[in-house]
Amino acid sequence: MSGKFTHYLITRFNVPVKNWDRDKAGKPVLDAAWMQERLVLFKKYCAPTIRHQLCSDFVWLVYCDQLTAAEDLETIRQEVSRVRNAQVRLVAEFHDLLSDLKGILADAPTPFVITSRVDNDDGLGPMFIQEVQGHFEPHDRQIINFTKGVLYDAHRLVLTEIRNSRFNHYGSLIEERVADQPLITVVGYPHGRPPEGSNVTDVDSRFAWLKIIHERNMSSRTNGVPLMEFDITRHFGLQPGDLPQSLTSTAIFVVHRLLSRLKRKFFKS
Repeated sequence: MSGKFTHYLITRFNVPVKNWDRDKAGKPVLDAAWMQERLVLFKKYCAPTIRHQLCSDFVWLVYCDQLTAAEDLETIRQEVSRVRNAQVRLVAEFHDLLSDLKGILADAPTPFVITSRVDNDDGLGPMFIQEVQGHFEPHDRQIINFTKGVLYDAHRLVLTEIRNSRFNHYGSLIEERVADQPLITVVGYPHGRPPEGSNVTDVDSRFAWLKIIHERNMSSRTNGVPLMEFDITRHFGLQPGDLPQSLTSTAIFVVHRLLSRLKRKFFKS
C-alpha cells in the first residue's frame, strides 16, 4: 500500500437494510430465490472484474448477513479468495456493517483512507482502482467520481454507454484519519447526496464501470447510447458470450428513446 493511503473496496452482498424488502418487480429481496440469482450475477459479472484489476493494491471487503446459508457463504468465499487482500465479513445489519468498517479504517496504517464501492451484481473497469489512486490528493472528504461507464440490460440484451453520470454509485471517498473525528465512508451516505464539506473530482475515463440491469434490481432502467463494440467483454475480463446483444431489442430501444425525446420536445414547446 501507499504510505499515504490505504484503499478499501466495499461490497454489501445481502446485509439487511431498513426499507429494502422488495425489488422493482415487487418480489421480496434477500430470500433464497433472490440469493441464488445474485450468486449467479456475482460470479459472472462482479468477481471477475475485481480479479481483472490492473492494480491489486487494495483491500476488498465483502459484507454478508451473518445468517447466510453455509453453502452460499462458501460460494462467495471461493470467489473472493481469488482476489489478494480480500475478506468476507459477517454482520447482522447495515448499522453493524458501518461500525465494523469504521473500526477497520480506524486501524489503517496510513494517514488517509480511500473507500470505494461496487454492488454484488455490477463490475469495474480494469483501471478503476489504479485511476482512483492516481487521482489521490491529501484532502479530507474528496470524492472521485467516474462519469463514464457501460450499462447492460441482461433481460433485453441491450448494451449501452453512459457518458455523463454525476454522483453515481461508483464513487470513492478520500478521508483523513483524525483522532476523535468519525469517518463517513463511501457507504455512509446516499451517493446522490455527497456529505457536507466534500469536493467532487469528476474523471471521464471511458468504460470505468459496468452496471447490470436485470429483473431483480431495485429501480434501475436502461438508458445511454447503444454500444456495439463486441470486445467489451474482454475489457472487463469477462468470458466470451457474457454480454450477448440483440439487434432487434437495441433497435426498439433506440426508437423508443427517439420517440420519448420528440414527445418531451413537443410538450415543452
